[in-house]
Amino acid sequence: MRTMLRRISIRRGIVLAIPALVLVAACTPPMPPDVLAAKAEASIVCQQGTTDVSVPSEFTGTMAAVGDALTSVCPEQSVVEVSDDANAPVRLVAQAPSAAQTTAFAATCPSGGVITVPAFAYPVTLAYNLPGLEGIVLSPAAVAGILNGTVTQWSDPLIASENADFGLDGLPAIALVSAAIPQGAVDAMTTWLVQQKVASWTDGVTGTLKAGAKVADDAALVSRLTSTEGALAVLPIFQAVNNNLAMANLLVSYPAESGDQQSLVVTADDIQLYKVGSGATTVTRDPALGLLASPAVGGVPVEGNFDLASSKIVLGEGQPLVGWPVLGYAHLMVCDAPDDAKPLAFAQYLVRLAGQGSLEAFGVTPMPEPVRIRTFEPLKVTLNVDDQAADGS
Repeated sequence: MRTMLRRISIRRGIVLAIPALVLVAACTPPMPPDVLAAKAEASIVCQQGTTDVSVPSEFTGTMAAVGDALTSVCPEQSVVEVSDDANAPVRLVAQAPSAAQTTAFAATCPSGGVITVPAFAYPVTLAYNLPGLEGIVLSPAAVAGILNGTVTQWSDPLIASENADFGLDGLPAIALVSAAIPQGAVDAMTTWLVQQKVASWTDGVTGTLKAGAKVADDAALVSRLTSTEGALAVLPIFQAVNNNLAMANLLVSYPAESGDQQSLVVTADDIQLYKVGSGATTVTRDPALGLLASPAVGGVPVEGNFDLASSKIVLGEGQPLVGWPVLGYAHLMVCDAPDDAKPLAFAQYLVRLAGQGSLEAFGVTPMPEPVRIRTFEPLKVTLNVDDQAADGS
């Protein structure tokens, strides 16, 4: 059966006190994620000066949005985005950093110390320049065929079988295009194809595609998409929206209460479903690499990584807890320098509710509360829990 879902501490600096919630300490049960989060927002440690943050071109503006929000409460603290290849004490990357990326970044830090945490999620789809074909439904097999170059026409049976209401004959051929450099969006999409065990996808998890035309970078990719009829690429949804590109909806399989597999169409324009899907990540703590979040794929949240109540999401009657099935996770790498508290203070603000809120306003997806709270410990955010031990006992 197939249905369609539609819209439904560092101590140095100036401390700005925020009215705290009156909470009753208890040993059992431990405080829920949203209560712990509220306590963590009780104060902000302001610094003085400017922090450079290097940002990949596809995420230009994200860190500036957080910086503007930070400056609104800490007027003497500001953030400047710099290019992805510039040395900066804070670096945003489109996915969990590799050992090589971490080592290279550490070499630019005065102390050599690096803290890595997830920063936000971002939904990914196939975006294309074909007016009138908005909202076409693609199964994992159809996505795999397009990305490996075997599906080149919209009338291909893999596409037509899920889109009986569309007239697909006579349309321009699918012109797949991708960046020659690794892209977090492609890594997330191919992670989904591997998870779905699509037999025709044999390239594994990868940040680059073998098929189709190649362009130099993200800027060139967006330029080709917006100027070429029929062009198609794997793209973060916020970029597709910002450039008025059509987006594919995705066909998702999930286990029903009966144990049987069911399928539904998840639409690409529902913010609530992005949030549900962002919980389908696996979070690990690597002693060398930091706190890492995998791409969130499949649409079904991993147990312990999503809390419906704290998400403020309201599901319709009978609606399964299934969200958008492909999201990448951007990460922050931060120089942990004892003589310069600004980089760490910026990272701490980014993972607070206000910082995540500014990211959501930009168009990416804030981390689910259970994941967000896990970023506090490596970033040394004080929970301000005076009457309860940090472990909840």
